[in-house]
Amino acid sequence: MMRSMFSAVSGLRSHQLRMDAIGNNIANVNTVGYKGTRVTFQEVFSQTISGAGSPQEGRGGTNPQQVGLGMTIASMDTIHTRGAIETTDVNTDLMIDGNGFFMVSGDPNFLERSYTRAGMFTEDAVGNLVTPDGLKVLGYQADHNGVLGTNIEGLKIPKDEAYPAEVTKNVRMSGNLNSETKIMDELDPAPGARVAENADDDAVYLMRKREVNGEPITYYELNSEYKDAVARETTFEVYDPLGGIHEIKQVFIKIEDPAGNSQFAVETFYIEPNGNMIHAGPEDVSIENGNDVTLGFNTAGELTDDTRAMRLSIPDRLTNGAGEFEFEINYSNLTMFANSSSVSAREVDGYKQGTLVDFTIANTGEITGYFDNGQMRVLGQVALANFSNPAGLEKTGSNLYRASNNSGRAVVGTPGKDGLGVIRAGSLEMSNVDLSREFSNMITTQRGFQANSRVITTSDEMIQEVVNMKR
Repeated sequence: MMRSMFSAVSGLRSHQLRMDAIGNNIANVNTVGYKGTRVTFQEVFSQTISGAGSPQEGRGGTNPQQVGLGMTIASMDTIHTRGAIETTDVNTDLMIDGNGFFMVSGDPNFLERSYTRAGMFTEDAVGNLVTPDGLKVLGYQADHNGVLGTNIEGLKIPKDEAYPAEVTKNVRMSGNLNSETKIMDELDPAPGARVAENADDDAVYLMRKREVNGEPITYYELNSEYKDAVARETTFEVYDPLGGIHEIKQVFIKIEDPAGNSQFAVETFYIEPNGNMIHAGPEDVSIENGNDVTLGFNTAGELTDDTRAMRLSIPDRLTNGAGEFEFEINYSNLTMFANSSSVSAREVDGYKQGTLVDFTIANTGEITGYFDNGQMRVLGQVALANFSNPAGLEKTGSNLYRASNNSGRAVVGTPGKDGLGVIRAGSLEMSNVDLSREFSNMITTQRGFQANSRVITTSDEMIQEVVNMKR
């Protein structure tokens, strides 16, 4: 049999394998995270007809005479260039901008791991971040304080995640008190008191009674006759240890200062949910540094005295089982200028108990949860793995790879560090298959296959001629 026929057969077989790879690449042109395959050829063993001769006296050397015995596959390489970016705006769709692979596992101990570039993840019924096949996405889970763990495990974003309540400890007042406010004692007529202690007293704030749903309540209203002495009324909410909300009202009344400076008295009221008001006093709502809190200002509009804060205590009778709590109200940021009064509680710490309403995934892979009490907390962090030779990874289907003897061991880290790429949430990495290149390769492969088939046909005809020689 002729060597050319066997060489052509090897050419047919190898070109068929190359066409198989091209067909698979084209089939996966829209597969998320797919990495195209490239097939390269090499010649096989060549039969030596005559060896090389060295130069002799009077004669030159001769080259070897060899006949090739065909060709075979040199390599089938997975090309790990990054594919195009598709924006989806789905916060669980992730892509890696740079090196690395997502780690996923169906093993309860997360020891048997697969690797993928396809980040079309979803949440299951209990909040696990999973692939379409149900494999859990691996990373570092955070505890209830937002501290990330050190062990690789399945990431979970439970919808029933709660954020515990925090008691109010500090309130910071900021803003201006109008220096042109009238002094209470200089009004005509001057009121008998700042706050009425019974319904018959004459005061800037008058005690009133009314019924709400058949229940008598007490409230205090501004006496319109003395409103020019009130620089500002403001209310704010504070939180008890169980997250209960309590409304506090403070008013700033300008009073006479014997030293000649400007002075404002601070009156505090506690407002119950039914509208009942309690004037700050020693029995119900007490002030640590005395009930008569005053703020003095100099001619530059700055606070002059040591009364820059007050501590307000709310008794357990008013907190629905949360117990007594107290907090500090700081006035050190107040000013007094001839401008409208704008004092308000600009900073109030503490918050009610909250539940998870949304989450985002940052470039660093950190998953941040947003709660309906206005707080946010880290829930976990996506981990990535990289290999010294990604082309050595073995495809296992479903966009997954596993480590092989030639890929090297997985080096685990977090996005954006140690040579790993960053995460782009709301985007997917598409296939890196270039159709124009694949069609060009298809043409050359088809021509190569066709030419090899012609060699077989021609070799067959030559053999037929040899057979016919006996006739």
